[in-house]
Amino acid sequence: MTSSPTVTAAPVTSATPAGATAATAAPSLPEGVLQVALTAELTRPESQVLLAELAQPARLVPPTATMASLDAVFRRDAGLRWVVLDVPGQPVLVSRSWFELAMTGRLGYGRLLMQRRTVVDAAPPEALVFPADCPVGRAAAAVIHRRSGGDDLLDAVLVAGPDGRLSVAPVTAVFEQLAQQYAYQALHDPLTGLPNRLFLVERLRQAERGPGPAVLFVIDLDRFKDVNDHLGHTAGDQVLVEFAQRLRAVARSGDLVVRLTGDEFAVLTEAPLTGAQSTALAERMVLTAAAPFVVADEEDGAEQLVSLGASVGVAGSAGGPSTSPDALLHQADLAVARAKSLGRGRVAHFGVELLEDVETTDAVRARHRMERRLRRAIETEDLQLHYQPVVALPSGQVTGVEALARWDDAELGRVAPDVFIPLAERTGLVVDLGRWVLHTACREAAGWPIGPSGVAPTVAVNVSPVQLAQRGFIDDVTRALSDSGLAADRLCLEITETAAITDLTATAARLSQVRDLGVRLALDDFGAGHSALSLLRGLPVHLVKIDRSFIERVASDTADGVLVRLVIEAAHSLGRRVCAEGVETAEQAQQLIAMGCDSAQGWLFGRPEEASPRLTGLLTSRAVAEPLAGADGGPVLPLGGNDELLLVTTPDRVITYASASSGAMLGWLPQELVGVSVGRFLHPDDLARMTADPALAARYAQGQGVHRAVHRDGSVRWLESDTRQLTDADGTVREVLSVSRDVTATVEARRALADSEAMFRHAFDDAPIGMTLTRMDGRLLRVNKAFAALLGTTTDALADRRVLDLTPAGDRAAVGGLFTEFIGLTELSTRFLHADGSEVPVLVRVSVVRDAAGEPTSVFAHVLPE
Repeated sequence: MTSSPTVTAAPVTSATPAGATAATAAPSLPEGVLQVALTAELTRPESQVLLAELAQPARLVPPTATMASLDAVFRRDAGLRWVVLDVPGQPVLVSRSWFELAMTGRLGYGRLLMQRRTVVDAAPPEALVFPADCPVGRAAAAVIHRRSGGDDLLDAVLVAGPDGRLSVAPVTAVFEQLAQQYAYQALHDPLTGLPNRLFLVERLRQAERGPGPAVLFVIDLDRFKDVNDHLGHTAGDQVLVEFAQRLRAVARSGDLVVRLTGDEFAVLTEAPLTGAQSTALAERMVLTAAAPFVVADEEDGAEQLVSLGASVGVAGSAGGPSTSPDALLHQADLAVARAKSLGRGRVAHFGVELLEDVETTDAVRARHRMERRLRRAIETEDLQLHYQPVVALPSGQVTGVEALARWDDAELGRVAPDVFIPLAERTGLVVDLGRWVLHTACREAAGWPIGPSGVAPTVAVNVSPVQLAQRGFIDDVTRALSDSGLAADRLCLEITETAAITDLTATAARLSQVRDLGVRLALDDFGAGHSALSLLRGLPVHLVKIDRSFIERVASDTADGVLVRLVIEAAHSLGRRVCAEGVETAEQAQQLIAMGCDSAQGWLFGRPEEASPRLTGLLTSRAVAEPLAGADGGPVLPLGGNDELLLVTTPDRVITYASASSGAMLGWLPQELVGVSVGRFLHPDDLARMTADPALAARYAQGQGVHRAVHRDGSVRWLESDTRQLTDADGTVREVLSVSRDVTATVEARRALADSEAMFRHAFDDAPIGMTLTRMDGRLLRVNKAFAALLGTTTDALADRRVLDLTPAGDRAAVGGLFTEFIGLTELSTRFLHADGSEVPVLVRVSVVRDAAGEPTSVFAHVLPE
């Protein structure tokens, strides 16, 4: 009977950091992204959460442990999920899920076969090992990469402390922490660290249920635009950060300070205030904004004073009626507009008269008129649907279309979608508008023919957040499909990020109902809002559509190119397909093809148009963009693969971006490389050659080349780099992009081969006995000096001669059998012709050189005088 191994616990490398909130430490998280972020501290540190903060004690077992003994360990502790084989220098993480699968076996009797084997022999999956100070995001990226390769059992990673002790971080904890980080970022301003408008709206909703009315102050900086225009955006950012700190100091304990937009802030006090108290607090805000700001010039760093000011609008006070969050924000906006109209640097309180004044303006009358016209257009179905092709990449074949609402009004003329659709959402008309679009698109798409691929084209319909929240939405979708006869898998509903992030749990549940109908789902405009991995992971969508704002510069800006590639890889790793919106040039499409994007739409493939025979022709054509087929041109920006080092530098070669592969290739993490000159990592000899030879440096700066780099550990690595200079329209170099591959092994192999060849040449050429190397037809490939001297001539004179030409007529048959017929003879006494006409008796010994298939390729011979 096998004895159980001794089990020990390795201490956790670091405890939960001081100041951690219950939201970050509790095992169960609040539901919804908003609630996760709202429970986080507002003064959260800028540093990323490290793996050490998520680590659990690692239970160690000896490296010789058997499967049976480990089975006993798991049986004794039902809550034990992982153990670590204490293999020196290469610890092995053993997951309970993998262990149970291995022990059970495919046919169910694996325990009989496996129990005597050691755990190491059972080949558990290779563990991912990270240092204790590794950020959670980097660990999550590595897990996603492993899982994309098929490792579905990866449920934890090893964490190595600075003292060598091991701990375990569950993958679920890693992704939960990452989701919290994204949620926090979604609700906070990255520049000032203050909560944003979304956070304020949620807090107002909570305050609405509180004991008393909240008071909201909206603060708008006066003349802030002048700072950006005359001193630059860097100076403007300095002012915003400083003013955020001043507002925190002015606000009372418990007040919420928010950045709403560029130069607009807000303070929410949930404790009731009298009119006099709110006025006093608002005036303190005006005074703190009037104090000069010290900013540094962007070019020379010189400091200078900037005098601004602020206008403050106040809404809500003790004794006033409770109002909704949207109404309170609107009232505060009206009040700050009144303060500005009074001469700026003022405080204004909301009053009913402000609302009455606003309602009489021309803009509001125009809005009401448009609303009435839109309502009538929806009731009479006086709108149109246009369809824009969606093509597969790289073939360019149309696979479907997106339905887009268009409105030409008899009185208003053509109204842009970005005008009437937001109006429909604000007024609730979007529910009826969306229902009409859905039914019309399904009815028209049902009659489209099957394309050359044999698959009928799909039709995509946008769904607004208001529409998705309606109780009857599922019934609308079901009715549209049944009335039109359109197959469910030919309908794709596109959901914007805004619809998802407001209530992720509710949205996911509603979308699951839609998916159960067989309808396809897409996450639209990904990247334009608060994009997060939690959306990709939490929503049951089939497709992710990258917003056009990223696609616009995907082939000209490395930052956007890298971001798009990361989105594509993340979506693919989670089983989603990717579509790029707004593709207008062949270069953009070419770059997307190289990145593995699945489909695209944009003016390059076709503009939106009404249902017509021409549209039907597009749906049945093999391709709308023939030059894309095959993508022979390659990417415009060579961003490299996961095993290649991507560097982006300034024109003077200071690194601004480095890919994650820098750690493996150079020993330096990306954040350690940013801001450092490329020359620091070049081999001194190569750097000196490029410094001394400008032409060589120019070739390296715009083309391919092989050079040496110094690893962090002092070793030398050979890199083959493809470098390109990216220029602006005027030809000015904007940045330099290089993709490097480690070719150290190839270079070393070539050097070894060259050394071997040199040794062979020396041994052959300078040997004291005659040697020849001939082709299979008996023609001389190479002869040495001793053989040439034996015949009284030179090696050059014998070049390309035939052995039979050097043989007397009577001996040629025998020599031919030895050198060309390979009849098994390896030694022959014969004669060769001397340069003076005499005959030299010789002993010839030969061996046949054969290739890997055993076929003869040449004959090697020793020639000795007799």
